[in-house]
Amino acid sequence: MSLSLGLFDVFTYMVPGSLYLSVLLFVADSLHLVRVQSFTGVPSVVLVAGLLIASYMLGWTAEPIAEMLNRGVHFRAAKNDVVARKEFAAQVPSAAGRPFVQADIYLLLAAAEIHAQDAATEISRLRATGLMLRNCSVPFLTACAVAVMEAAAGNHTAVSAVTAVLFAAATVSVLRAGRRVRTWASSKTLQVCYWIPEIDEIIRDGNTAPARGQRRSRTIRRTS
Repeated sequence: MSLSLGLFDVFTYMVPGSLYLSVLLFVADSLHLVRVQSFTGVPSVVLVAGLLIASYMLGWTAEPIAEMLNRGVHFRAAKNDVVARKEFAAQVPSAAGRPFVQADIYLLLAAAEIHAQDAATEISRLRATGLMLRNCSVPFLTACAVAVMEAAAGNHTAVSAVTAVLFAAATVSVLRAGRRVRTWASSKTLQVCYWIPEIDEIIRDGNTAPARGQRRSRTIRRTS
């Protein structure tokens, strides 16, 4: 049995999940619920596999929390694809009125994957990096809360207070950076699709295609 994880899975889920796991282990060790030193007796292969699986599952489980936190911090900000379209239209005025600029960004990404696979891979890497940064916000915020409790309990008060401030700043920073990188991914998608031949005609025909019932009625009229 083999387990294969792509770059998107590692960046988006496993890296943030490893941060969750680190915070949880620190709290559990501080409360004497788990002794980290006891893991030294576990075989290396089993230990590494367990840590990877636990990180991956924690990353998946906590992603909705990161999304809600991101929406809460940026509740007045425009969506990434909206910002990317405005920037692209400003940079390339000749493309402002083209149909593909207003098309769904994931549909455009699918077109890029068909016509420019290498460029689409770079777009996916940017998206994965942006989501990784966003998903890292919650473990950073959790670490900030743990540091505040440590300071309130009188455990290394000065160090805990500084740590809490640093983690709070890191939470805001990764949210902003993640949003910016995801906007870059959307901008890159538009830039690649600009060079795909006949993409406007394909999107225009798809938007104006008759409904299934209309196509059927036209077929009946033509054959009658």
